[in-house]
Amino acid sequence: MEASVNMPATQPGKSVNWSMVLRVGLVVTAIALLVGYALKVTYDSVIKGGVTQSGDHYKVELKQMSGFDMDQVGGTVADVPKQFRALDGKKVILEGEIAPGGDEASDKVSSFAICYSVQKCCMTGPPQAQHFVLCKTPPGRTVRNYYDRPGGVRVSGTLHVNVIKSSGKVESVFQLDLDHIEPVS
Repeated sequence: MEASVNMPATQPGKSVNWSMVLRVGLVVTAIALLVGYALKVTYDSVIKGGVTQSGDHYKVELKQMSGFDMDQVGGTVADVPKQFRALDGKKVILEGEIAPGGDEASDKVSSFAICYSVQKCCMTGPPQAQHFVLCKTPPGRTVRNYYDRPGGVRVSGTLHVNVIKSSGKVESVFQLDLDHIEPVS
């Protein structure tokens, strides 16, 4: 005896629900874009160590660049992770907040320091020299003071990786010859 399976008969003339197909397609596309963006951010931050080339500049994530331990008395350039030492003398773009200190009250400044976040950079202890990038304008030039600028600033220029010591301790690890500064929108 043969067993038969009852299969529903296809009904000729039945149309496809294009509205449902479109909605499902949009949801799948949105999920794919979100996953793709998350993978790109992870790749840039973790795999590339926060350094990506953009034209003739390198975009550098300040949080990644400052996130290493360094002896604040005996530290040397050798303590700086390789991917950041390799940026010495290169054109970079950094985004961060202007750190307190210096000439905050003036409308124009010739030097200032930036860090990835004034409130978050030093949550694990006292501020350390590698958390800040000392930015200096060319001699005789000043720039607008963006201290207390919500959203921070974007700076570009030539980065120097050089441990500078003063009074027996590390004062600066990263210095930037400033070419340009603008508020981050």
